[in-house]
Amino acid sequence: MLTREITFYCQQGMSITQAKQLNRLAGMFKSSICCANLTRRQTVIASNQLSLLTLATQPGDLCQLQIEGCDAELAHMAFTCWCGELGQPLVRPLTAALAELRLASALPDYHFALRQLAHSPEPLTKAEALEHLIDLLPAELVTDRPKLTAAVERREQVSATIIRPGLAMPHVLSEGISQPALSLLNCADPIEWGSRIGPVQTIILLAVPVGCGRETLRPLTRLAQAMIDDVVSHALLQAGSAPARQAIVIESLLS
Repeated sequence: MLTREITFYCQQGMSITQAKQLNRLAGMFKSSICCANLTRRQTVIASNQLSLLTLATQPGDLCQLQIEGCDAELAHMAFTCWCGELGQPLVRPLTAALAELRLASALPDYHFALRQLAHSPEPLTKAEALEHLIDLLPAELVTDRPKLTAAVERREQVSATIIRPGLAMPHVLSEGISQPALSLLNCADPIEWGSRIGPVQTIILLAVPVGCGRETLRPLTRLAQAMIDDVVSHALLQAGSAPARQAIVIESLLS
């Protein structure tokens, strides 16, 4: 089934008029259309006007419109114009500025710039994917590459770090990195991750220095909880651009 999404930060709350517009537009297409407020972890069907109002969308909320069906491409074009009234769709690199600013303001020691996300169109093994993720970390933060690589490999030997079907989150405490950093790899072909849960296509690497205090680790706990949440994890797996994936991960670190 054809799927499309539009991820965006709301510049204003959704008004009753806009909810009616979304509801009316949804009725023009055969595709299933859902609206997710990722900040509040709610998803509603766009064809239900009353449900749309329960999203209680506020300025600054991260939202995603999810479209699935035979006419998803056409619906995507129509809804892109509608989303532009609420906020800036996260597609082009320049649209990543807001998420990066929010991260720098709230967690200045954390590093997750747009260059730390990548897409692999070629098939990869698990080992190749892990190496690629380490390559994506800021070189100036990686103080000992062999130690960091060894820590990642040891962690995977303990148990596969798969969170749910399609998503893995390898994480390490290592002397090989100087500040907390993340990288994300999205793959065109599923990768066998050594788990009965199944293969993965999106992998997030978390690398944190040894000796970090509880407050430094707290955002990673929030991220792990968000990735278990059906609304957030589904949105991440649906996201079709690096800025959208980056924003979803950053908001998960923050709330």
